[in-house]
Amino acid sequence: MTFPDREGAWRPRPAQRPEGELPPPPAPAAALPPPPSVFAPRPAAEQQPATPAPLPPPVVEVAAPAPVAEQAATAQARRLAAPQLTSAPLANPTALTATERPGGGPPADGGAQAGADVHARPSGKMSRLHVGRHLISRATLKRVNVATSAGSGLIIGRDRQYAAVPLRLFGPEPVRVSVVGGVWATHLIVFRAFALGARVTVVTTEPQAWAGFGERATGLRGRLFVLGADQGGQVPVLPGTAQTPMLTVYDLGMTGPADTVPLGPWRSQLTLLRQLDRPGVPALQDANITLLQRLGGEEAALASSALRLRSHSSQFMQFMADDMIALIDQGTDRYLYLAQTDAEFREIGTPRR
Repeated sequence: MTFPDREGAWRPRPAQRPEGELPPPPAPAAALPPPPSVFAPRPAAEQQPATPAPLPPPVVEVAAPAPVAEQAATAQARRLAAPQLTSAPLANPTALTATERPGGGPPADGGAQAGADVHARPSGKMSRLHVGRHLISRATLKRVNVATSAGSGLIIGRDRQYAAVPLRLFGPEPVRVSVVGGVWATHLIVFRAFALGARVTVVTTEPQAWAGFGERATGLRGRLFVLGADQGGQVPVLPGTAQTPMLTVYDLGMTGPADTVPLGPWRSQLTLLRQLDRPGVPALQDANITLLQRLGGEEAALASSALRLRSHSSQFMQFMADDMIALIDQGTDRYLYLAQTDAEFREIGTPRR
C-alpha cells in the first residue's frame, strides 16, 4: 500500500510489525582504538638512537728525523728572516746623544726638531737604556722653570677664615722680632720654635720666669740657656743652620738690649717689651716683625705712631681678646687667633698678659 508523504508524493507504506514483537537489536558499533597513554612503552625503534658506526683509528705518519745539519740551517734561516726589534736605537740616526757626538756636548738647536721627528715617526724599536741620566736639548732646557717656595715658617695663629698664618722667624737673612705683651706670649713663640729645631738663649731680668721651661717643653737639656741681665755680653755666638736655627730672646722689661749679638743666616733676635713706653720705641722701629697683645690706650697710641698704623688699628688693639695677637709685617697689620694646642695648654696655660 501507498500513502502520501509531506511533499504530496505517494510512497509505499512500510510493513507493520505484529503486535507484541520486539524490534530487532541494533547492530554493534565498530570498536574504537584505545587512547594513547603517556605510560605506554615506545616502540623499540624509538627507544634508543641508532649508534653510529665506529670511526677507524687515525693514522699518524711519523716523519723521519732530519739530519742535524739540516736543522741548524733551518734555525739560522728563521733567525735571519725575523725582524731585528732591538738592533737599532729609537732616535733618528742623524741625532746623536752627548756620549755619541764627537764633541761630547749636548745637541745643537736641531736636537729639539730631531726629538720631535722621533716622536712623530716611531720606529717601534727600543733605544739603549741610560740609567741615572736624561739628556735634553738646549732649546728644551731653556723652557725649564723652577718655582721658588715661600716656605712654611712658624705658625703663629689663624685668621678669620681659619687659615694658618706663618711667621718667618728664621731664614737665610737675619730676622728681628719685637713682642709687646707678657711672658706668656713669648713662651708660646719659643715653644713653637722648639718644634723647628731651634736652640734658644734668653737674657732676662727675671730668670725664674724661664727656669726649667726648656726641659719641660722638650724633655731635653741644652735647648734653652738662661742668662741674667748682667750676663748679656756672654751670649754664645753659635752658627745657625736650617735644621738648627738659633734664637736670642731679650726680656729686659721696658727697653731693648743695649748691645746685641751679631746676627747672621738662621740667627734671629726677639725682644720682649712687657710694657710699651718711649724707651722701647727704638726696638719697635728696628724690628722686621712686630707682635702685639692687647694694649692700653697710651700704648696703642704710641705703637700706632711708631709703626705708622691707621687710626682704627689703634682702637682695635685695645679690645682684642686674650687669645688674639696683632701681626705687623711690612706695614700691614693682621689680627690673628693664637689657636693653642692641648700640649701648649698643659705647658703654658691659658692666654694672658
